[in-house]
Amino acid sequence: MIRLAAIVIRSSSPLRFAGLDLADRAERVLRRAGIEQVRTLDDDHPFSDAPAADLMVVLPERVIVESKTVVELVERASRGTSGGLVVADSDGHCLDMCLLPASAWRRVRCAPRLRSAIKRLDLERAFHLVRIERRFIACIHYPRDVNRIETAYLRHTNGAGAEGLFTRNIRRFSIPLSRHLLRWSVGPNHVTLAGFGFAVVAAVAFAAGTYWAGIAGALAYWMSMVLDCCDGEVARSSLTDSKFGAWLETVTDYLSYFAVLAGILFGDFRHEGIDHHTIAGAVGAVMTAGIVLLVGYQRARVAGTNPGAFDEALAADLGQGTTTQRFAVWGRQFIKRSFVAHLILFQALIGFLPALTEIWAYGATAALVLVLAVQAHIIRSVRVQPIGPAPSL
Repeated sequence: MIRLAAIVIRSSSPLRFAGLDLADRAERVLRRAGIEQVRTLDDDHPFSDAPAADLMVVLPERVIVESKTVVELVERASRGTSGGLVVADSDGHCLDMCLLPASAWRRVRCAPRLRSAIKRLDLERAFHLVRIERRFIACIHYPRDVNRIETAYLRHTNGAGAEGLFTRNIRRFSIPLSRHLLRWSVGPNHVTLAGFGFAVVAAVAFAAGTYWAGIAGALAYWMSMVLDCCDGEVARSSLTDSKFGAWLETVTDYLSYFAVLAGILFGDFRHEGIDHHTIAGAVGAVMTAGIVLLVGYQRARVAGTNPGAFDEALAADLGQGTTTQRFAVWGRQFIKRSFVAHLILFQALIGFLPALTEIWAYGATAALVLVLAVQAHIIRSVRVQPIGPAPSL
């Protein structure tokens, strides 16, 4: 059994990243990677007080990484690579984050600084410089770097551009807002509830059935969608994502669909009475309920330990499957809230919100058929890693 430990090298910096003290964030990242023995030390003979271990992960507090980066670094060492590993950025510059075997870190136990220890190991050719592809890693050299790196980190954790067009458009608003929410120490569950509150406000406005009430409702629903993106961004960036938070977001998302549909139907009923929009709305509600039940079952079955990772795992798996499965990935963007927010705003601007009921009915019916078509494959093939320490460590 390999003994694994980690040290965070503190530089007494007053900087914060994503609302967290740099050293505290680094320690959380290491623990999420499955390293139980973590110690935070000043950069003054840092290895003299290091805990005994066969492998030592060294993470300077100014190096911003995700837990998966640490996991991959440890996995590389476990493949039998001789010597230590020092991480480089995409340009090949050494970032001082490293993983050292006992034979290496004991040789530099008396080194006055981490950088001098790495220089000595470099002279002895006791480590390999490696790049961790597809994982986020950056170093805060100056205070002005924080804003840029925070934005880049949020984009990376959102899928690094792999999301649909409509969601990417919402992210233009959510990322700047999330950075402010993180500075204000607003929790992700509070953001989720605030987003649902805006959806309810939108439904009440739609129920008035007037043009300007429809515009106000569409803007409220747009804000709800922005906050729907923010809650995940805040959770992932502050390392506070949880099973409860993911299910809370899922439930409020589903409820927002029905609240908005009910508001539009009631507003139409006040002015037109029972008509074809009412029938279409009933069909849309039934089909949407079917989608909610099926997708909810899928999420619980294959991602019960980490429901927030379901969408990403689903898209990755279906994108490599049959033509039907790849089509399902493309079609999913038209039943997501980001697309609905754009559609509602467009319909409100042209003054014809009740037509959404027909669009909803047709779209929900087609989506239900598509979900049924890939249901068996999803249950059989899609898997996610649980929230918390990586099982491989």
